[in-house]
Amino acid sequence: MNKKFLILLISFLIISCQSDKKEKEKPMELEDLKSIIPIEEIWSKKAFSDFPIGEINIVFNQENIFLFSEEGDVSALNLLGKEVWTNNFDEQISSGLGYGFESLFFATENGKIVSIDAESGNKLWESNVNGEVLSSPSTNGLIVAVQTSNGKITALDFKDGSFKWEYQSTVSPLSLRGTSKPVFDKGFIFVGFGNGNLVKIESRSGVVQWEVPVTVSQGVSEIERMIDIDADPVIAQNGLAYAVTYQGDLSAIDIEQGRTLWRNPTSSTKNIIHTKNTTFVIDSSDAVKSYDGVKGDILWVLDDLKLRQLTSPKKYKNYLILGDYEGYLHLIDLNTGLIEGRTRPSRQAVKEVFVHKDIFFSLDDSGRISALKFK
Repeated sequence: MNKKFLILLISFLIISCQSDKKEKEKPMELEDLKSIIPIEEIWSKKAFSDFPIGEINIVFNQENIFLFSEEGDVSALNLLGKEVWTNNFDEQISSGLGYGFESLFFATENGKIVSIDAESGNKLWESNVNGEVLSSPSTNGLIVAVQTSNGKITALDFKDGSFKWEYQSTVSPLSLRGTSKPVFDKGFIFVGFGNGNLVKIESRSGVVQWEVPVTVSQGVSEIERMIDIDADPVIAQNGLAYAVTYQGDLSAIDIEQGRTLWRNPTSSTKNIIHTKNTTFVIDSSDAVKSYDGVKGDILWVLDDLKLRQLTSPKKYKNYLILGDYEGYLHLIDLNTGLIEGRTRPSRQAVKEVFVHKDIFFSLDDSGRISALKFK
């Protein structure tokens, strides 16, 4: 037996053993729970026939919820689920909606950005960016910022879509199929990139203030060195930015100086929740973790939902709310990490959860959206 064949055989056996081990890992079974939170369904409606290739994001203003279809339909419903307007733009929408200053935005599969008047549904302008858009556009009322999968941020004029500036990050050889959404705060944009860096950019000029690695890759292979930031960064009132990477860390970074205050090993592609100086993350094994936002210490860990293919969490009143692969929604007390409520609006896997005012919404794998609230 030659040496090369022996190495291949050993590699195959190692991979097979690892695969067998992974196959034995099953989602946690749910324990019986007497929900102390009475929940009622307000309405339910088929919203999607097909999902876009990128992020699924629906948005709200004071009166309406805005939905879209991959085929280019954009609709406004009131909070009772009744249609206000709908418009077909005959475009293949690639990612979810953005909203700000009474305008809606969406991106198409060929890199077109479209702005819509939120009151009427009429198109205001369209523009083009160089690259595939997998996360929804963001705005501060002066510019519209879009990240493309080639590691580029493009800023367009809010009023007419004209080009303002762009920034190109270093592109990793291998990355996840997804991008984080640009986040505005006090005249700056904060963006997480596929190379694991968080960048602060002056929104008017496009001048970079700092670029900081959220994690330092220790991997040997290209796969092990994948440290994408797919989760949206969070900018907190305590002057810190929080970001998490795949196969890396959750980090807290001083906004002014770009200095990392603490870093804690965590792998996640799901969005972060930060409230009252506490940071919440769901890691890649679906453990729910709570951190002291100032010191980085772990406050509690919930393992009861591991491997249940959880959605990104949302804050609803004093709870984290998130969905799983069997269609359940779980309400977790922010302070204790205990599951205090559970409901199952459908038996399809939950893709995303959204919150607006006193209503929370579950979007399932069949494309149905359900609106619920506490009784």
